[in-house]
Amino acid sequence: MTIAAPLFHERLEEVLRPNREDYDAIVRSALLSGVLSVTYPALLVETFHYVRRSCALMERAQSLLESSTEHTATSLYFAQHTAEERNHEEWVLDDLEALGHCRADILGTIPLAETIHVVASQLYVIEYLHPAALLGYVYMMESRPPHPVVIGALHATGIPRDATRFLERHGEADIGHCEELAHALDNFLHTDDERHATICSAVLGLSNVNRMLQRVWRGDFLTWRPQRLSRETATA
Repeated sequence: MTIAAPLFHERLEEVLRPNREDYDAIVRSALLSGVLSVTYPALLVETFHYVRRSCALMERAQSLLESSTEHTATSLYFAQHTAEERNHEEWVLDDLEALGHCRADILGTIPLAETIHVVASQLYVIEYLHPAALLGYVYMMESRPPHPVVIGALHATGIPRDATRFLERHGEADIGHCEELAHALDNFLHTDDERHATICSAVLGLSNVNRMLQRVWRGDFLTWRPQRLSRETATA
């Protein structure tokens, strides 16, 4: 009997397994220690920063694919998904406002280095490996919807429901997105180089997310953030 070769999204999941396990361990540790409820606002701030750049990443990848007849499907997917994801950072700001934080203050923050790496690694993939490979990052972000247990644990610690809307909305939407992305991974990539670049995109993305989570939940982000310079100071 001939055994069918695994689909590409299945191969990708196999490669991602160690990083998935690290992610699960980090979240489990945060839940058990109780630190998640304390550092949840800081996590939302970092989430705001990388979600804010998601559409720009897809737009850049699409712009590089538009002239390629081989990647019409990928280009159209990025265009459609950009429209679906537009302004989702506003959901994060809504959650932060529900926790008593001012939107203007959040807009003035500087992301952690680890959060910058989440975004910058994908710019490297798009510009120097292959723009279609950004599918790996998008799949990584949306193939594991926020778990109801985690959201429930947040509510149990006193985080109001109005401050978990971003997680809940993505938990609902990402179920369908995961199926779409698995189809795209299996059908829109044409060469081994493209598939290898897609694996790099997903692994880089998740490993950097894990580093960001560890940094936030250790709490040492509190002493890291530089003060914003006034215009007079910056030009002196």
